[in-house]
This record gives sequence, C-alpha cells and structure tokens, in this order.
Amino acid sequence: MKQLIAAGAAYLRSDLDEVEQKLQELLHSEIPTVADLGRYLLDSGGKRFRPALTLLFYKLLSSRGSHAAVIELAAVIEMIHLATLAHDDVIDQAPSRRNRPTLWKLSNNQSAVLEGDFIFSRAFRLLNPHPFEVRELVIAAVEQVLEGELLQESLRWRLPSPEEYERVIERKTASLISASCAIGAMLGDPALEPKRRDSIQRAGLLLGTAYQMVDDLLDIFGDEALGKPTWTDQKGGWFTWPYIRLVEQSGDSQIMKLLQQEQLADKEKRRILEEMERHRVQEQFLVKAHQVIAEAKALLGWIADSDLRELLFESFDFVVARQS
Repeated sequence: MKQLIAAGAAYLRSDLDEVEQKLQELLHSEIPTVADLGRYLLDSGGKRFRPALTLLFYKLLSSRGSHAAVIELAAVIEMIHLATLAHDDVIDQAPSRRNRPTLWKLSNNQSAVLEGDFIFSRAFRLLNPHPFEVRELVIAAVEQVLEGELLQESLRWRLPSPEEYERVIERKTASLISASCAIGAMLGDPALEPKRRDSIQRAGLLLGTAYQMVDDLLDIFGDEALGKPTWTDQKGGWFTWPYIRLVEQSGDSQIMKLLQQEQLADKEKRRILEEMERHRVQEQFLVKAHQVIAEAKALLGWIADSDLRELLFESFDFVVARQS
C-alpha cells in the first residue's frame, strides 16, 4: 500500500502520518513494559492497509464528517489489528514476523497476550464517543474475528471443505477489512444510503477474502527474505485453499498423509510443490483471487470516476499482486 501512496497520493501519506502519530499517542502507558511492547508492535513495519482503506473511503464519500474522528477511528482499527497479531503469533507460536522476533518471542507468551488484551481494551474505550452504528460495526467485526479464530482451531489437522475455509477467512481477516471500508464511508458521508453502505461492506469483505487468500499462497510460495516465514500454515495443521485444491485434484491419499506431518523434510516440500505445479494450483488460485477482486470492484461501480477511485481500485489490485 505504501508503494501506491508514494507513487501518486501525497495527500494520503500526510493523513497516514497523522494516524501513525495517533497510534503512538494511544498506545502510550505509564507502565514502561506496556509502552515498550506497544511501541515494538508499532515499529514492526506493517502496511497500515486498513487505516489507508478507511481514509480512502472517507475521501471518496466527500469527507463531510470530522477529520479528527476519521484519524482516530483509522488508528482504532489498526490497534485492533495489532492486538490480533499479538494473539495470533502466540497461538501459532510464530517466531518471527517481517524479519523481527514476534512479541511473545521478544518477551513471553503471557506478556504478548496481556499486551494484546491491553490494546483491545483501549481500542474499545476509544469507541465510546463515536456514533452507535460505528461502535456496533467494529464490535461485530471483532466478534467475527474471534469466531474465525475458534473455527480455524476446530479444523486443525484435518482437511476443511472449501466452504469451511472461506468461512474462516471471511471472519478472521475479511470482517475487519470490511469494517475499515464501511467506517470511512460512514464518516465521509453520514447520510449515505444503506444500500450503498452495504455494497461497500460487501466489497470490503471480498477484498479481505482476496487478501487472506494471497497471504495463504505466500505462506507456500513466498520469499522468506521479504519478512514472512513459509510453510507455517501446514506446520500448524491449518490446510488452506492451495492444499485443499491439491488433495482434491491429485486424488493421492499419500499427499494428505504428508501434509499431516508437523515437520516436512525439504524433499517432501519439493514433492508437494511439484504436485501443485503439475495440477496448476497456484494458477487456479490467482484466477480465483482476481475474480474476487473483480466482483468487489463491480459492487462499487456507482462511485463516480476519479483519480481517487482509480487509487482505490489500484489498491484492490495490489492485494493480489503483492509479494509480502
């Protein structure tokens, strides 16, 4: 996302700088350990994709609302995302993220969980002065994130159906991205028709689905030098769409037995990759992701053509094209 901003949206960069300053302010604590862990999370080099979406939709929908409110809510959305990352990394026992030790690895499981809880509680408190509809939207998104996490836990070490996989990622990732889009639109135009707001929420849900799909693909085919370890899903017993597709298309029971091993040797990983190439799994996956993005854009066809809409749609395309 930052690449797009640097290329042609200086105005958004300025707003994101304000969000960054707000995050530093909101994560401050008089307790040094709490402040230090929060600062570490902030400095981990995230894309700030969700706040950028909030700002883009705010600007697209005429920006009639409060600028201060949209900056604060963009920060709140990112705080919730950061809290989920702190908890996720404990659940997955992920040792690193973006070439840095994860929070639990830097400290311990207990501190990482408690820091995540602290960030959640502060984010919820910050929602108090905002409109009821905004509060409800954020709280519903967090509920769905937690439902997605629990559903994923129940599916570990067995092959989910495509429908179960989609249900997990729609809740775990897409719900918060959808809320990011809808909040920006609601603040940009408080009188926005419910039908149009619903189309934005649905487009955000599709965007978030594509985002997680690509994350799952990068977990297999990504470059670890870009900051994210590979094969973490398989190692944790979570079989994503590429694995589901491979097992379905290969018809080889040995593939599933391989996948259910916690530690795969390099030659076993190579075999899985070769089978995926033979069955064109990656190609099919990207076609599906592009279709999801096209559907999301189609839902927003009513938004007037402009440079800003072009930037929004480029950010949608970036979700599929990104390498990390």
